[in-house]
Amino acid sequence: MSEKKEIKKDSNELLNFLMIIIGLLFIFKAIMEFLAWAGIYAPGWLTGTGFDEALSIFGGQGIVSLLLGFWCLVSGIGMFREEEYAMGMGLVVLSIMAAVGIIAIIGWISTPASFDVTYWPNYVTIVAAAVGVFGFLWLIFTYKRYD
Repeated sequence: MSEKKEIKKDSNELLNFLMIIIGLLFIFKAIMEFLAWAGIYAPGWLTGTGFDEALSIFGGQGIVSLLLGFWCLVSGIGMFREEEYAMGMGLVVLSIMAAVGIIAIIGWISTPASFDVTYWPNYVTIVAAAVGVFGFLWLIFTYKRYD
């Protein structure tokens, strides 16, 4: 009799944790922007120069942050279980994170005065762009584990 060895799949825990954390940060950012937009609560990081921008872009950016955060969270959790759907979802989420982040970074490079050092969501965007690029490449090169 031949015995088959069960191959234990091993996901990249670092990428999974980063996707979950970034997902939670995007959801938190979207909720705070929604609360400010609704006039319920304006967090300190939204007051000042970025307040009007946050309120004016909630219709587009806040919804994108909420959706991106939710699907990033779902994909990160699913990738721990090596689910096939999580790999496809991860590729989509990571590519969107990379594209949105790279566009923002190019904007900051072309107009350095537009980068506010005290606005913490800017750093979330930078980290999300890096995780998006490297995570996307990682999933492309390791896609066989999800077969």
